[in-house]
Amino acid sequence: MTSSSTRRLRRVATALTAAALSSTLALTGCGGEPDKPAASPSPSPTPAPTVKSAAKLVHVQGKFPKSRHQAVATNVAKVVDRWLQAAYVGGDYPRETSTFTAKSFPGFSKGTIAQAGKQMSLMSNATIAPHIDGVEVAASDVHVDLLANNNYPVGAVARVRLVYDTTGERASRQTVRGTLDMVPTKTSWAVFGFNITREEKLATPSASPSPSGDKS
Repeated sequence: MTSSSTRRLRRVATALTAAALSSTLALTGCGGEPDKPAASPSPSPTPAPTVKSAAKLVHVQGKFPKSRHQAVATNVAKVVDRWLQAAYVGGDYPRETSTFTAKSFPGFSKGTIAQAGKQMSLMSNATIAPHIDGVEVAASDVHVDLLANNNYPVGAVARVRLVYDTTGERASRQTVRGTLDMVPTKTSWAVFGFNITREEKLATPSASPSPSGDKS
């Protein structure tokens, strides 16, 4: 395990201890049941874009059976994907910035929702939503560093990367990357901290062909 991964897992462990002592990990919308596809009222010729990240458990600190590595990575990624879907990929475009609310952060603890809500332009598509008419996912992956104790997960750091293209007035390549600090709940996982960056590369307008004339 790299020293940076170890340091971050230690910070997660410290935060978990503090949260447990102060009972501050009140959770909102964490969910635990497997995601079920929403019923569509009518067939659609173009399926809505969906985030489904490639999940991998990369580092483990503590004792945890290898046979459960992929299951943990998959469960963590499901929670991450719910946020990426709600905040960046899902929904109709263009739409108003005001449509991005606390519901854009499913699986986040109450305190973390408040923090994310203060950074809507970073943690969601709120700023660019009125200027785009579609989103297409190019790549998405979640690498998990796990903190375990006696064969049970007690915390995790999810290293997230989402790359997607937007169309419309603000056509661009968007890259969201960073880390989410996560804690297991009775049925799922919840986000209680984040360190996210976002990069935007505006699409270059296609050059118009130069008019050609017959010089013969």
